[in-house]
Amino acid sequence: MAEKVDFSSVHFLIVDGNALSADLARDLLLTMGATTVFVAHSFDEGLAVLGSDSVDVLLTELHLPPRNGLDLIRAVRDGKTKAHKQMPILVMSAMSAVEHVFEARDAGVTEFIAKPYGVEGFYRRMVGIIARPRAFVDSKDYYGPDRRRRQVPITGPDRRE
Repeated sequence: MAEKVDFSSVHFLIVDGNALSADLARDLLLTMGATTVFVAHSFDEGLAVLGSDSVDVLLTELHLPPRNGLDLIRAVRDGKTKAHKQMPILVMSAMSAVEHVFEARDAGVTEFIAKPYGVEGFYRRMVGIIARPRAFVDSKDYYGPDRRRRQVPITGPDRRE
């Protein structure tokens, strides 16, 4: 397993229309030491919790009828909720085709885990988003965590300045 992190002071929100899936994620978080885990089963319920409670980490499914998890991610990143815009967001979804992963990435998700997932993979992603937060990018077309995973030497002019 990865390094140890104290999850007891982190407030989590799980938004998943599948009650069994939401319960599994909640139980894993509680086993890892979390003490505050909110669960919502729809986009609207998730938005209500984000508007009324202190949430530090959002875990969401992409498929949230009648809307979807991408809309929830965008609401957080666009500042349309009381949640902090730089809140870590983990997508847990069976919709794991590359186009869905890219859509989530481009909406500003921090991490993505495909269902069904294992305990170790879930734990590693939770440790990663809490213990090693990524820098945020704020540009005309994107607000979210830096999508670059590795640093490579620049061979030409640095256009990012």
